[in-house]
Amino acid sequence: MTDTQSIVDSMTALTDDEVRAVVAAVTTARPALAAVRAAALDIQVFPAPVAPPAGAPGAVAVPAADAAAVPDPGSVSGATGYTGTGVPTFDAVREKIEIRAGTADGATELDDASESGRTLQEQYAAREKAAQDRLAEIRRSLRHD
Repeated sequence: MTDTQSIVDSMTALTDDEVRAVVAAVTTARPALAAVRAAALDIQVFPAPVAPPAGAPGAVAVPAADAAAVPDPGSVSGATGYTGTGVPTFDAVREKIEIRAGTADGATELDDASESGRTLQEQYAAREKAAQDRLAEIRRSLRHD
């Protein structure tokens, strides 16, 4: 293995698309780096503008081979859940809501399972029983009068 500086030097010469491809390739069999791989695959590399052709001052041409690499602004990026213009998809919003609801349900279950949660439940149950007993007593006293 070579030293880190020589790797950095050789990587600096690569284009953005080549760096993205290298990151995606080296993280393929590394589960701990799955998020890095997903991010690398999600990056949309736009082609660099080409010099204007003679006779067309200021015009910018995109080579035909790279035209397919330009994403549609309305297309959806699967890894992020957002369109090219930054609008979240319904699936992404629904997933976020489900995650938050699940987190809230889990927190409630954990609170109920804790010692302080059980103590609060017991106090609530005791108050409810006392209230029901008092209500029953009042109803009995009204019937006897």
